Amino acid sequence: MKIEDHEKSYNEHRSNLKRLIEEGIENNQRNIGYNISQGSVELFAIYLHRLRVLQGSGDMFNHRIFKNKNLIERKIPFEFKDKDKILELMKEIELDRNIVCYGKRKPIDKIKNMINKFNEFRRLINKNLKEIENDRK
Repeated sequence: MKIEDHEKSYNEHRSNLKRLIEEGIENNQRNIGYNISQGSVELFAIYLHRLRVLQGSGDMFNHRIFKNKNLIERKIPFEFKDKDKILELMKEIELDRNIVCYGKRKPIDKIKNMINKFNEFRRLINKNLKEIENDRK
């Protein structure tokens, strides 16, 4: 996908997430988990495009790869700032996705924890994106 497509998808997931949280975390846990997971993948793709390690529309990420160290090493062999922390947060989000999206309802604290991880991930990526933008000026 092109960066513009990732940005559009990311904004859609963020908008959905905001609405779902306002409607009630407990009643929307599966959709919250889905939108956090997919939103994280889209933001990560935006970040890699801005780093210029993704070009055009050839590279796409399946959310499942972030749970598997071998797949991550094959798909993301290059280095970038905060790589370990970013990939660890992606892994945690994906592990939470399975817990939150499938099976019986989970305690609200579990969903809030997933939201907090997503917000931490967003802050880290957005900080790095601002640095990239400043470096290019």
